[in-house]
Amino acid sequence: MAKPFILPRDIPLDRYPRPEVFLAEGRRIVDGARAAGLILRVMGPLALHYYYPDRVELYARLERLGERYFTDIDYAGYGKQAGRLRALMEQLGYDCDLDTLMTTGKTRQIYYGGAVPMIDVFLDKLDYCHEVDFRDRLEFDDYCISLTDIALQKLQIWEINDKDLKDLEFLFIVAEVGDDEANRINRSYIARRLAGDWGFWYTATTNLGRVKAHVDGMGVLDEAQKARVRQRCDDLLARIEAEPKTKDWQKRARKGTDRIWYSRNFSDW
Repeated sequence: MAKPFILPRDIPLDRYPRPEVFLAEGRRIVDGARAAGLILRVMGPLALHYYYPDRVELYARLERLGERYFTDIDYAGYGKQAGRLRALMEQLGYDCDLDTLMTTGKTRQIYYGGAVPMIDVFLDKLDYCHEVDFRDRLEFDDYCISLTDIALQKLQIWEINDKDLKDLEFLFIVAEVGDDEANRINRSYIARRLAGDWGFWYTATTNLGRVKAHVDGMGVLDEAQKARVRQRCDDLLARIEAEPKTKDWQKRARKGTDRIWYSRNFSDW
């Protein structure tokens, strides 16, 4: 019999899993998927902890996470493997949220009742304000989505909030920027992705400007760290600007913000 689905915020703190439980469980599930011939990669704050374990103190100083620290584990996976995912997760001790499975099972699945309160799996893409496509992109790292896709995951949010801006600031301080996926943010991939999608381009470039403005008020960062964030933003903006835009981008640009340019179907994320 399936256990009741309890949201992370409704679990008393004295019974809430410690951060090290999330960190261990995130790897255990990826390893279990690998053993079963499936591919899952961690997204979000947990991925940043895997990439930069020696910079966790900086992440904590940004006051990015609350008293529950992690609330769930987000994964990216391939849609062609969706049918086998439920059996794997049940083998690993999780129940499937059948309501989500019925409505979005080919693109998103939710699991609960295991070592951590909630597992959220996005298949092939994250599609909220704008689409971040994971197809053929999950093998760059053994446990996480690429740093490039972590950046895009944040840059696609039009109504971006303080925690998302802090995530980008942390990422721009600790990560290198280059033109490949060798453990760095691939500015060329980002530029190409945005060159065919004016809406995503507008949101992402606006958010880079928002990061530059927001970081000035971050008293927990020193001037060198703030300068690094601004330089990273300028580097990305210059590369995005230099990329030739497609005819579809140019056609959509003529309408600008007179027509809504992002999806509003993201209230449950």
